[in-house]
Amino acid sequence: MNALPRTLGPSTLVCVPTSNWRERVAAETRRQQELQAEIAASARRRAEAFEEGVQELGTKSAVAREVGIDVSAVRRSIREYGSGTLPPAGSPTTTE
Repeated sequence: MNALPRTLGPSTLVCVPTSNWRERVAAETRRQQELQAEIAASARRRAEAFEEGVQELGTKSAVAREVGIDVSAVRRSIREYGSGTLPPAGSPTTTE
């Protein structure tokens, strides 16, 4: 009987880095900063949507019920990221 050839399993694969560890750390640090900026932008858009929901439904509690979350999450989002908390245009940020 002929035996099937053995294949490499995940434990036998070797990853060879294409750069040294310092370059990889710097690249990942830059990527994390980019992702944090994306998260902050998303949080601002979410807070804006909550504010629009408050205008439409009348209360933060109504918005929370509508989307199925706790009202404290709506309040916190609006307080921390709402239009009343945006920095003035052109002002320096801590991420620059």
